[in-house]
Amino acid sequence: MISGCALAVMLLLTGCGGSKPDLPYGSLDGNSNFSIDTQTEAGKLPFFAEELCATAEDITDSASVDTSELKAACVYNVSERKVVYSYKANDRLYPASLTKIMTALIVLENCQDLSEEVIVGDVNIREQGVQLFGLKEGDSLTVSQLLYATLVNSSNDAALALAIRFGDNVEHFVDMMNTRALQLGCTHTHFVNPHGLPNEDHYTSAYDLYLMFNEALKHEEFVRMIQTVKYTVDYRNAEGEPQSKDITSTNSYLTGAYKKPGEVTVIGGKTGSTASAGRCMILSVDSAAGDPYIIVVMGAGDNDVLYGTISKLCNECVK
Repeated sequence: MISGCALAVMLLLTGCGGSKPDLPYGSLDGNSNFSIDTQTEAGKLPFFAEELCATAEDITDSASVDTSELKAACVYNVSERKVVYSYKANDRLYPASLTKIMTALIVLENCQDLSEEVIVGDVNIREQGVQLFGLKEGDSLTVSQLLYATLVNSSNDAALALAIRFGDNVEHFVDMMNTRALQLGCTHTHFVNPHGLPNEDHYTSAYDLYLMFNEALKHEEFVRMIQTVKYTVDYRNAEGEPQSKDITSTNSYLTGAYKKPGEVTVIGGKTGSTASAGRCMILSVDSAAGDPYIIVVMGAGDNDVLYGTISKLCNECVK
């Protein structure tokens, strides 16, 4: 087993203004076949260091999980930098709305004032049956409110509004996402949109999602948002008239739709679901001793499988 930890090249994209940050890896738009050689003469992974967990092999003897209805599942002990469970961690998979973790990370690293007002542009999404806040052109919301809508309620139009604000256009924002992913050591990731709606060139892996989520957890605002069960968004429409909308978390542990597992404390996480991605979730939990863990499950057949698997991983792997 190759073990170690990923070294993030911390070239943060800073500033809240309209200027575009330089992209040290160049534009990745349309490039779905990039790769990074992770082998060295010593057989180690140079992108991995002691701060992060890493493994190149499956580790499945730590939990009796039925993987027949899953595409990937992982458990990471953050404080001990240990991979506790790993099943197909590096397979390229569709992430659905787990994409929004990177969207939020880009915004949090590029905005100095979350109370800044954003005038919503054209965020019309034509796909049927997708999660929407219901934004209309000319609506005025703060960056913080758009982030809550993106992370709590998984609103695709809110993610799109943030991308337009911080990338000037969606294409450039996606370049920023792909660049940041490479800086974090995500070698199995390629984004084409900020929300995760299906596209064959939009993919990541369970391990890459761990890298992104672990980085996002360093932001207090992110942690506060993924812990939120209900949130009221008070904003104004294009005519300046006050509007109000209540949103609810898509995390069924937080809402009580599924019983929280065992002795762990559920901090929060992000869900995602499309027909091609299946049911997905990344979750931050603390053990009874207070040690932080990150759990990733992708491609579950339904919510019972998703939450049942996460609960089993918590009960058997989080000590």
